[in-house]
Parts: sequence; structure tokens; C-alpha cells
Amino acid sequence: MVIEIKSDIFTDIGNLKDVNYLIGLFSNNRRYGYFCDISVIEGAELYKSLLDIDKLIIEEYFNKHISESTKMDFRIECNSSPTTFNLEEAKRYFIQPFIIILENRLNDSYFLNALIANFKKRGKTIKRHLDNGWLDYGNGGGLDNITNEVNAMMRPFENLPKENYKYLRCFVLVDSDKKFPNDTTKQNRENLFEFLNSVGIPYHELEKREMENYLPDEAIETIENNNDFIQAFLRLNDLQKDYFDLKEGFTENLNSSSEKVQALYADVSEEDYKVLRSNKIQLPPSFKSEFPKLFSHQKITQEALKNRVSHQANDPNELETILDKISQLL
Repeated sequence: MVIEIKSDIFTDIGNLKDVNYLIGLFSNNRRYGYFCDISVIEGAELYKSLLDIDKLIIEEYFNKHISESTKMDFRIECNSSPTTFNLEEAKRYFIQPFIIILENRLNDSYFLNALIANFKKRGKTIKRHLDNGWLDYGNGGGLDNITNEVNAMMRPFENLPKENYKYLRCFVLVDSDKKFPNDTTKQNRENLFEFLNSVGIPYHELEKREMENYLPDEAIETIENNNDFIQAFLRLNDLQKDYFDLKEGFTENLNSSSEKVQALYADVSEEDYKVLRSNKIQLPPSFKSEFPKLFSHQKITQEALKNRVSHQANDPNELETILDKISQLL
């Protein structure tokens, strides 16, 4: 992210305290890049009053912009406009951490942490922001509560000049909950996406059923005391593994399921179907809390994760796509 501090900010020495605050914020561990036009502001009393170290960084970023023609992501000027922040808006916007809203912060974070750790180049910026406390995971409390969570996050900005949603810094990541490819989107999900679009919040819906379905076979093979279930699951093909309910298994007779579910699992042997119908993975104290921890297993590698999505029709590079979407927002 690169932020331009417009030259009119430097015409009033009364802005010195706010400018010092913002430059200190931006410069802290190189949190954000920023640009000031030295050729215009170098004679201003405010600029002359800055610390020498801040002047050096301003010069560094100025030269970098001139040589690379860096794109400006945000602009700060004296008066707020639809496309710029004033000083008060800028302080409120840039001090807040970026929030990745998950349906379950505790359990779902294992999946994202695995991507960050194993796709080191693509996850570098995200990891740096996590390590410095500039990025955090938010708890949506389930799909149906995410709208409430976002509305609660917007409330503190009600007294600023723009619509309060324009000050949010967040990204939403949710399961698809699909039972088969091209499963219809439920109304509550459509409502959520319509809301997120209306307030300009970027999001990603997973292609597979749930985050658990992205766990590579190499890690699933390490689960102890569930051998029959695990071996039957591993005999499913890649597409079947994408939509299988790992927590509950088959919850109904296959001939009672929809035609598309029957077609998806048509070649599953009767013996494997019985195992996956009558058993569940036992992970005390609970599947929901323990299964996600497998994303931290030493068997998790970039190659294993990539193999788990390589067959996907819509996006065989979905894991990189998720990381890129987040990185571009930081």
C-alpha cells in the first residue's frame, strides 16, 4: 500500500502534530509506503520541522516513486472528498488493523495460517502484518452472523464525513457448504454476498464444501484410531473428497439423496459407503476443535496443498488466489 500526503497538508504548521503521528504510524517497521512531493513541500515550515529521519524516509519514497511510478492507493488532503481522506479520517482509517472475518476465528485460522506458512513468497506480506499486529482474524460467528459483525464494526465510524462502511478494512472468507459441484446457493448466502457488495467489502467463497475439505491426504493419513473410516475416505476420488462431509459422513441412504449427490458418489463401493455412513471420525474432545489443527501438521507442504486443489474446475490455483486477494488489500 502506498499513501500520498498531498502538499496542501504542509501549508499549515498547525497540522504538524497530525503529520508527525501519521508519518510515525506509516514508518513503524515500514508498515505503509507513502509519498510526499518534496519539490513542492521542501520550503514549507511544517516540512522543515519534521525529524531528520522522517525527511530521509520521505526522500527515499519520493525517489522510489519517481523511478517506479508507484500507484497511489490512498490520498490524504486538508479537506475530505469522495476519493480522499482528511487528517482525522486518515488517523482513524490507518491505525486500525486489517481484519479477515472467518466463520469461526479459532478453528478456521489454522487453514489460513497453513497457506501463509507454506506459500512463503505469496504469504510474506500477510505474515509481516500478522507478526506486527496490523492484521487479525475476526470471528463472524457463523455465516448468518457475519452481517451483524460487519455492522458492529462500522458503528464507531458513524460521526466521520463519509458513509461508515468506507472506513472498514476487512476481508471475508467463508465455506461454500456445497454438497456437489454447481450446488445452488442458499438464500442466506445470497443475502450475505449482496450485503457485502453493497458496502464494498471483498470476500471469497471457497470452492470446496468447507475448509476441512482442503486438508491433504498426507495429513488425513496421520489420524489415529479411525483406520476404517480414513481408508474408505482416501479411496474417494478428488471431487468426492471436495464435497464429502468429513464431520458427519454420509447422513442418509444414497438412494434417498438428490440425483446430483447420487451421481457424485455413484462409484463408491457398497462396503466403503457403509463405513462412511455408519461411522464418524473420532477426535476427542471434538472433531470441530481438533480436526483443523491438522493443518499445522508437519505433513502439510505447499506441494500437498496445491495437489489438493489442482483438479478444481473453477480455480486450480485457488489457494494462491486467496493469498493474493488479501495481500493486495494490505
